[in-house]
Amino acid sequence: MDAFMQAARRLSRRYRPGLWIGAIRMAFDASVVETAEAVELRPPHYLVAVWEPPGWTARPDRPAGQAVVEAPGTEDAAEAWRPLLPRWPQVAAIAAPDSRGALLELMRHVPEGERVWLTDEAVDWRLVAAIVLESDRHLEAYHREGLEGFIRACDEGDLERIRAEYSDRDPGFERWRLGLLGGGGAGGEGGQDPAT
Repeated sequence: MDAFMQAARRLSRRYRPGLWIGAIRMAFDASVVETAEAVELRPPHYLVAVWEPPGWTARPDRPAGQAVVEAPGTEDAAEAWRPLLPRWPQVAAIAAPDSRGALLELMRHVPEGERVWLTDEAVDWRLVAAIVLESDRHLEAYHREGLEGFIRACDEGDLERIRAEYSDRDPGFERWRLGLLGGGGAGGEGGQDPAT
């Protein structure tokens, strides 16, 4: 059996206590660079993050080795439960040339025989990229450019979301303020601006 199939067999479809947690995301796409000497095809690159299994509490009514999650509800409810993912992974790496290579890279950082759940939960991908950028001494210039571009895109996406979803304007306060000031704003009739 080839290495990819072995790695794929170690994946779990559902989360359960004791599983390692992994995440994979494309950092930058393939590119073609032409120089006077040659044409270089650069493959897509993926970010890989790995978290050790979160700590679990063994219930006193269970024998050792049968630790279960102390989640709300019944034990069946734990099937649908997801762990709170720490912001900082134990491992952050970059992989190529495709998603198969990314899975193999992820499994390289998980102890032999351990199973992994690939999360689709929120991962701080900007942080993962920054860790790789600062800690991987084998990055080439194009890796650095790609990761810096990825980080910029994350920052721009965050700013766009902040501008769209967050504001210090409270419509109720604005209506109250306009009513208090007589609709004329600061300096209008009917009152004084409470901020002055």
